[in-house]
Amino acid sequence: MKRLGTVVQTVAHNGLLVRGENIGPDTPLNNLPRINLFVVDKSVRRIGKVNGVIGSVNSPYISIKVMGDISPSDLRKYLNEKVYVK
Repeated sequence: MKRLGTVVQTVAHNGLLVRGENIGPDTPLNNLPRINLFVVDKSVRRIGKVNGVIGSVNSPYISIKVMGDISPSDLRKYLNEKVYVK
């Protein structure tokens, strides 16, 4: 598992916005989060997939499309939590 970043916001239509960590202008392409990688929480529960990377190269944000079995009310518990990619 590799740490993706910290959840900073819930987004409409069951999404999360994550502030990326350990990503910068000198990061090799093979270390960037790829679209459709599974995202897990600290208990290794799948919560969604990487949907896109947005923002500046120095401080990117990653949008996460949340899996259908997670209710919108459950999304709030992920705020300020670290998430990881498998």
